[in-house]
Amino acid sequence: MKKAHVSLLIIFLIAFLITGCDGFTPSTPADEYDEENTVLAYIKVYPSQTEVNVNQSKEFTMKAYNSDHKLIAVDVSQVKWSARYTSCYACLEWKLSPTQGSTQTTFTPTNPEKKGKYEVWANYGGTEGKWAKAVVDVY
Repeated sequence: MKKAHVSLLIIFLIAFLITGCDGFTPSTPADEYDEENTVLAYIKVYPSQTEVNVNQSKEFTMKAYNSDHKLIAVDVSQVKWSARYTSCYACLEWKLSPTQGSTQTTFTPTNPEKKGKYEVWANYGGTEGKWAKAVVDVY
């Protein structure tokens, strides 16, 4: 019985030395870009749905994917952001910064009388390009 415990201890120590301080849990890989298939199939905005209060900011990120659903790099000069209040198409009751040239933007609803649904849109490649939106409930 004592030999079994010693053997298990030795196996554990060897495994610990091989894996190092990370233990037995594999590290989570960062988003890696597919460098072989770089043809854009679609874009997504993250988070795709969220809630904020008036004058509370929320950051959004656009990511681009190929037909294999793998992340691909984009030319940030082709990225544009817009937003709209769904109850009033002509109302500009928010701050959005930046509005172009970045895969990230920050949305802030500014009018306490304009609560409800907003949409934050990302566009890649202009009018004929790809579009994606996030829905924001403002309270």
